[in-house]
Amino acid sequence: MVRLLTLILALLVLPLAAGAEAGLKLSILRDGNGPQPVVGEMIPVIIRAVYDYKIANEKLEITPSTAFDWIQTHPDDWHEERIDGLPKIVMERRLALWPKRAGPLQFGPVRHQLTIINKQSQREDALVVAPPLMLSVGEFPALKGWHFAASEIDLTEELSTDPAHLADGETVTRVIRLRVVDALPEQIPPRPVVSENWLITFAAPTRRELIRTETGPETEVIWSWQFRPHTGEPGVLEPVKIPWFNTRSRRIETVEIPALTIGYASFYTGQVPRGQIGTGQALALAAMVALGLALGSGLAAWRLRPDRSGQALRRLRARYAPLALIRRWQAWRKGDLLTLRRLLGEAGAAPERLARLDSQIYGRPPQPPASATPPHTFG
Repeated sequence: MVRLLTLILALLVLPLAAGAEAGLKLSILRDGNGPQPVVGEMIPVIIRAVYDYKIANEKLEITPSTAFDWIQTHPDDWHEERIDGLPKIVMERRLALWPKRAGPLQFGPVRHQLTIINKQSQREDALVVAPPLMLSVGEFPALKGWHFAASEIDLTEELSTDPAHLADGETVTRVIRLRVVDALPEQIPPRPVVSENWLITFAAPTRRELIRTETGPETEVIWSWQFRPHTGEPGVLEPVKIPWFNTRSRRIETVEIPALTIGYASFYTGQVPRGQIGTGQALALAAMVALGLALGSGLAAWRLRPDRSGQALRRLRARYAPLALIRRWQAWRKGDLLTLRRLLGEAGAAPERLARLDSQIYGRPPQPPASATPPHTFG
């Protein structure tokens, strides 16, 4: 008897359920018919539901997948449409997928748990399942280093002051902003490393933000540095090229952080640029060289006027060489006047000096007072 009642109830419910399922349709669609996507390229997707019944409650579940990263790009859109002349309840959920590997991949299935209001105005639970979306994903184009894809990239630079004409000890702040369309924050490469021996560098933490717009997801990345040169001489930071795959042109392109010259303004005001000599400096230098040559020639001519050139060189060495000075000092210290007389003669000492020394050697010299200082005999 119990089995018979159960069978009767099941037969009564089955037509209602069958009728309900006939008016419930759920599917996963690729938004647009673009070329074959590559690894890391955004794929827009729509989960679309078309229902004949009013919905009292609902919960949409997407099967987890290790083949994709994905986000919901817009709020769920519930609205009414007329399809084949009949009013329908339509729900659309827009997603963005990023495949992690190449090959045939599937996204889904998707389950929609519903509480509907059936034709008898009764609440009824229903489960609608959308089959998985099959996608063919190609390899990322050959490229060394970091791989990421986008439909558009915009790079801007901000500087707190003129970096090439800093005040002494001043610091310049450089901010690079990247706006990347159709990419996730974690897909953007890390901040370029700046390390120069002539530069003190402070790097702020990287800021990454995902922005949902009407046209799709965008990522904003901010890189910030503070620079202060070690010395006043200007230095140049070389440009940095960032390669990326343009999903519109379907080829590898580059965005460039421009070169930056950093230095103190005092370097330009206190020095002539390297490799150039001003006209005034050239004239002053020429005058100094000519004066030095004239003085040197005149002094040599006066000192060595009775001598020939070879004798002049020998007398210069005998007079000013360190060893000759030491030998004359030792002879004077020991009281060896004969040796001192010979060394002074070789050095070309003045005749009156030699005459005084001869009087000390061969004649009776006058007795000098006790406080008198010895004669200068070293040169």
